[in-house]
This record gives sequence, structure tokens and C-alpha cells, in this order.
Amino acid sequence: MRIAALAGLLLAACGGDAGEADDLCRAERLVDPVDLGVWTVGVQVPDDADGSVHADVRWPDVGDEPQAGWPIALVLHGAWDPAGTPIDRGSMRVDVTAGLVDIHLDLPGNGRTSGTNDRRGAASRAAVAAVLRWAAGEALDTGGCSLADRIPGGDPDRLYVVGTSNGGNLAMATLADPALDLPPVAGLVAWETPAGPQFTNVELGATPSVYTPGSCAFAPASGTTCEMPVERLIEVGGGTPTLCFDVDEDAACGERDVTVRGVEDLDTGLMMLSPTLRAAADERGLTLPGYASVETSVAWWAERDGSRLAAPLVAAQADLPVMLLASEADHVQTLADHPHIYGLGEALQAAGAAWTRLNPGADWLGETTGENAPNMPLQLADPRGSLLSEAAEEPTVTLLAAAVLELSDRSQTGDW
Repeated sequence: MRIAALAGLLLAACGGDAGEADDLCRAERLVDPVDLGVWTVGVQVPDDADGSVHADVRWPDVGDEPQAGWPIALVLHGAWDPAGTPIDRGSMRVDVTAGLVDIHLDLPGNGRTSGTNDRRGAASRAAVAAVLRWAAGEALDTGGCSLADRIPGGDPDRLYVVGTSNGGNLAMATLADPALDLPPVAGLVAWETPAGPQFTNVELGATPSVYTPGSCAFAPASGTTCEMPVERLIEVGGGTPTLCFDVDEDAACGERDVTVRGVEDLDTGLMMLSPTLRAAADERGLTLPGYASVETSVAWWAERDGSRLAAPLVAAQADLPVMLLASEADHVQTLADHPHIYGLGEALQAAGAAWTRLNPGADWLGETTGENAPNMPLQLADPRGSLLSEAAEEPTVTLLAAAVLELSDRSQTGDW
């Protein structure tokens, strides 16, 4: 018996009825302050650690009339910040007026979700799993309501995860985690995901850059890795030193150099470089106090690197279709042949992903400069796919909706 229905029976036994339950579950909705024609509600979803996860839900304003089920998109935000709500005009969100529901959540460490920030580790994955179960109708929020009780539409059989930027790495880690109790997920969308710690840390630089096009390769054990000019690597300063590629050869880390700071592991206080860069520093004889060792870095990134998580993802979600989204000018990376995109595509296809596509088709996104066939080979050695122009990518809310709707439509028709 569905949990929400059970809750309704319990309410009736206490003197209420299902209508009263609906009224209570829908009483807290508000007009969305960002998008006109959209409703929103904030909920707290219990997690497995006796805490709760804060989530905001958004859906089209259609009153309370019953609706045919809308696809549901759980959107995971990028960067390392645990806060994914409230939603504002700068947020990566889905155009729900196209006929979708989107859900955003806060990860542990921001005060609205229980627990401490683990930089998108096990606690963060558990928070995502809790919200997925709630969205699928397998759990109630702290108000005693399921998602279906909160809104007039939403199809739990069309539940999608949308990972934006670094959110794509978290999405893959969550869906690949065999320890989690996950509901069925119908598809994954990854927007400009830096799948590889060299990209997540921007270790190859943006402007300036020390990247040589065509120098990256994929291997299942190490993921996507790129060559680095080891001979230019220096450390400057005491304490936790500054690490950089000394492009201008002045023995200092300045604006004309590529400075790398890594990301701090909040449990240990150690800075995490990519294993590739940490090994290069060792090769140079740099001491790097305050930075994790190669072995520690390998283990830490194993659960945060989409390129290494592709095989576990496919093993856990054998039928999962994956849509990769990328434009000609990435929001962070400036590497000309887009190895973070093609490396992730190669990793997924090498692992035997059921279906992959680079960017939505014209039937969903409209006119673009080119269209990539479903399951077209994606390879670092031959990055031939058509990337979206910046005009075709904007507004991004439309692009994200198009990706989810294509996956949803194909799941309904079986046209893979």
C-alpha cells in the first residue's frame, strides 16, 4: 500500500479524511518569487540518521485540478557549497512551466539539513537518496505528506536526476552507491560536469592555461587524466603553501601563472589535489605540508569523480539513459577540446551505458547548429560531437527542461 494512502487511512481513523489531508498538505504552498506561473513549497524529509533534509519543490500553477503526471527532476547544484535553496534567478533550475516538477535540496552543513558538510561524500549521498525516496512516494516528509499529496501532478515513474556542474559528480556517486536504498530512477542529465578532479579543481587553469589539447586519456582505474607540465610546478610560502605552474618562470605564483588550491577535506583539514597533480608534486620533490598524499587523494576522489564512477553507475543502473549537456563555452573550463565532457562520455560508453546522448535533439530543444545522434561514440581522441552555441544554451532553464522531456518522452514511447 502506498505510504500516502496509509497516512490517509490513519488520518481517517483519527477523525479526519483524505480531503482534510490534502488540504493540510497543500496549505503551505506559495507563489514562486522567481518565476511567475509557478507554485513552490518547502519541506523537510526525514533521513536515515534521524535528521531531515530541506527541499524546495516547484511546479506549474494549474490550481488543484488533477493533472496527467509530470516528469519530476531532482536538481543537484554545483560547486562545493551545501546550500541549494532558496532558488533565485541565478540558480540552475528547470523550466517547470513546460510541464515538469523540479526539486532542489540543501546538503548537510548549511543549517537547514541535518549533519555536517562532508564535501559531497556519504552523508550528502544519503540526503539525495532520502529526497529521491520522498519524490517516488516511498516516504513522507515531516508534515506527513508525500510529494503526490503536496501537488496536483507528478509521475513517480518518471523521476530524473539533473546534475548541474559538480552536481553531476554527486548524482553519479549517489546512483552508483550500492549501500543506498534508492527508488527506480528513469534517467540522468549532467550539465557541463567537471568529471575528473583536474577539472573540478581547475588544475589546468582557465586563463591562463597549461593544457595541451589532445593530452587526456581515460582508463577505468584512474578516470580521465591529462598531462601536466611537471617541470614548471613550484610551491611558494610557508604553512600550507601555494602551488602553481610557473608559466612566466619568475619563481613566484602570480596572475600570469596557473595557481592551484585544491579543495579542503573538512574532516581532516587536508587539501585535496587530483592524484595526478599530487603525484607530479612528489616527482618534483615538493613537500606540500597540509596537502593529502597520493593514496589519500585517490581514495577521496573515488567517490567524487564521475569519470571513475561510470562503471559502478552502469553496474548499479544498467538501464539508465544519460544525457550530457555541453556548450561551446563551458561555464568554467576553457579547454578547447572539452575533455571533461568527452572523457565522461567515453567512460560511460566504455562501461556499457544503455543509452547516451550529447545534448537534446531538435524536436525538444528547437533549432540548433547541429544534432548528435543518440549513442554516437564520444571519445577523447576524436571529440567530434556538436556542442551547443551559447545562444542555443540560453536560457539554461529551457535546456534542462528539454533534456528531461526528451528522456521522458522516449521512455513513454520506447524510442531509444
